Amino acid sequence: MLPRIISSMGLVILIFSIVVVSGCTSNDPLDNVYKTESTGIKHFESEGISFNASINWSFYKMENETADDYLFSISKGTDENMDLIHFYAGNYNGTLSEYVSSEKKEIPLRNWTITSEKELTVDGLPAYQISALNQENKPLIKTWFMKNGTIYTIYAVPSAGKNLTSIETDLEIVISTFHVI
Repeated sequence: MLPRIISSMGLVILIFSIVVVSGCTSNDPLDNVYKTESTGIKHFESEGISFNASINWSFYKMENETADDYLFSISKGTDENMDLIHFYAGNYNGTLSEYVSSEKKEIPLRNWTITSEKELTVDGLPAYQISALNQENKPLIKTWFMKNGTIYTIYAVPSAGKNLTSIETDLEIVISTFHVI
């Protein structure tokens, strides 16, 4: 009986060692992002969302982002020439219209200027998008939609000196393929 217990303990230790060595316990945020590439498109899947982007976008995790609802970002370019698309998800008990209304009330308080607004569809659901200039006169696009009591925000920011047209085609690919999983 004793050899059987020792043998079982050895098996448990062996399995644990394989799990640790394989990286299953890694804290690297890249380990939680599934990416596949094909014909100029890269597929991202992580944090309960999935979408496609053009091949030149990469996973990016903002180290200084402290918002509880921040999931991750993707980036294109380097340093001051970096375009970014950020993804957020948080619980919300109201409607999409109520959320957008509250966000629109905050925009003037942040010294932002709305340049355009439109309704669209994301993941088969109604969504709302605002293009704006922030207090430094830099462009940005925020897109919101709700699913199962969660408000999702897709927040696109072109790099310094670029306008929104430089990022719109890439953002359209992300939005048209975005799914909550």
